[in-house]
Amino acid sequence: MKKFFISCLSIAAVVLTGCKKGPDGPDAPTPELELAGGNVTLTVSAEGGTQSITYNITNPVDGGVIEAVPADSWINTISVDEANKTISFNVDPNEVAEARSQLLSVTYTYGEGLVVKKEMNVIQNAGMAYDYVYEMTSFSSYWYGDQYGLNGEHNYYTWLSDMPFTEDGYTQPGGNYYLFDIYAPSPEDEAVPVIPAGTYTLGEYGATAEWTFTPDYSKAVRYNSEGLEFQANFEDGTLTVSYDADGNVVMEAILTDTEGKAHHITYTGVGLCVDDSPVLPGLGEDLEFTATMAVASYAQGDANNMEVVIQFTDMEIDGEGYVIPPGTILAVDAFMPFDEEGNLTTGTYNVSEDGTPMTVYPGYDVFGLFYAGTYAQHCVSNEEYYNSLVTGGTMEISGSAGNYTVSCNFVGSDGFSIKATYTGAIEVQGMPGPISTLTGDYTLDLEGATAVATTWGDYYKTGGNNFTVQIMPTTGPDGLLLDLVSDASVDGIASGTYTISASENPNVGEYLKGYLSGSNLGGTMYVGGFTEEGYVTAYAPATTGDLDITNNGDGTYNISFSFVDDLGYTWDGEWSGEITIQSASSASPARNRTYVEAPARPAVADNAQIFENLALKVGESAVPATNSTARKFVKR
Repeated sequence: MKKFFISCLSIAAVVLTGCKKGPDGPDAPTPELELAGGNVTLTVSAEGGTQSITYNITNPVDGGVIEAVPADSWINTISVDEANKTISFNVDPNEVAEARSQLLSVTYTYGEGLVVKKEMNVIQNAGMAYDYVYEMTSFSSYWYGDQYGLNGEHNYYTWLSDMPFTEDGYTQPGGNYYLFDIYAPSPEDEAVPVIPAGTYTLGEYGATAEWTFTPDYSKAVRYNSEGLEFQANFEDGTLTVSYDADGNVVMEAILTDTEGKAHHITYTGVGLCVDDSPVLPGLGEDLEFTATMAVASYAQGDANNMEVVIQFTDMEIDGEGYVIPPGTILAVDAFMPFDEEGNLTTGTYNVSEDGTPMTVYPGYDVFGLFYAGTYAQHCVSNEEYYNSLVTGGTMEISGSAGNYTVSCNFVGSDGFSIKATYTGAIEVQGMPGPISTLTGDYTLDLEGATAVATTWGDYYKTGGNNFTVQIMPTTGPDGLLLDLVSDASVDGIASGTYTISASENPNVGEYLKGYLSGSNLGGTMYVGGFTEEGYVTAYAPATTGDLDITNNGDGTYNISFSFVDDLGYTWDGEWSGEITIQSASSASPARNRTYVEAPARPAVADNAQIFENLALKVGESAVPATNSTARKFVKR
């Protein structure tokens, strides 16, 4: 019986082995694979990002391998952590307005090619329907230090594009170029400036808060061989900046433009900024000179006090009113009691920022375009010059009208002294009083005139969007200058009736009265009598009256007006047509290109422009036919 029993067991063992054979022996159970606790679907957000699922293997086999293979490339970068039984992978953002799904196949391979397989359906929520999607390949950024930040923020003027700029710094036809005017803390290493990592949002007009990019300058443009093909300005958006393990900058922008179109911009690559932080070419030594000419211009004021810009130079002046190097220009921005005859107040003036009488305002850099306030420029030639912004010191004025003695003893931004003396006449040009050249009521002829408007954001700090508008003739005799504040929530200039502002800071729905400062016209003015050189010989300020504007919503406007000048004459008219609107950044002649645009801001104005910017045109009887950009920045 015993032998029979053993024989039966042997037969039974063969049968069992034949029915189930595993890699680790005849009795080894088959491995089993389970994903995420038995779930067969995984739902992820439209933003995507890193995802992970858990797995478990029952009856694992030595040498077994777990793998995951996606069906489509929007699931990628797969890694397996066997110690924690976790599969991680990346899901790309969904950029279409429909949900999408794909199978993620997970296999466990063991033994001699034996496989256990499970599948998970990965469902991604619908994304935003972008109107413009660009993966950029070119990065061009300029770090300007804190010279543009209103409260010490650092500026990173950054272009992302799908075509590089040319060697001359111009855009290429067909390329898409996005500009981000970014404000952030200083770079960690100023010797190797890069944009600080973080999330930036679209800021407010006229503001430079950290972790924002400004609507004043930020934009998208595309040019073709004939000129500007497309431009978009933004009303909402975010820009994220990070750095990968290789040190490349990773940038992603999601933007909504003023037409309601959505933009998605990405870039990964080199992110080193060009160091264009301010390095004032200082004098390098003490400066002392005797001026042979002095010219003064009334800037602004009231019945009690006035601001006067006085320029001293030891250089000769050419027939067009420009200086002839070598020599020095000293511009002094002085505040003093008002004198209706335009006489200077004698006494001692101290350098101060408070703008009170008997003070001199220190020098400052105006957005990299030119200097203002009190500063010196020593000119070796038109191409070589050295500057210093006055930071301290005094100016002494003695004598009387027709024969003043002025002694300046200043300290410059480079630490060197600036001393100048002058003896002679100084006549303050542009003192308040009737400036109109009209001799009776007049209706403007604006037939065929074209219009350009410049937007300055909340320049007057009254909660609106400031526009200066130039309606200039092509063949007709007359032109019109407007300086108004529109509702900032409206695209373009808001419709409505605009009335005269009682102050020099118009509120929403008001316009600035016309003025003449030196040889510069500004505010709301009639201009006419154009000469071949582009000057005007006829003009009249608006001192009261209504300005009616209708925004047709398609870039065209209907404008009608009836104003009274400072002699009591009425001047009126109407105009209809398209107004080209540009930002203050592109209003500068150095940036105003018809078919190309450079990636960087312009350098400081050269010597040949300095006196023109400050309204010194010796012997000129006519007035330049342009609204004064410089005047915008001098006003405080």
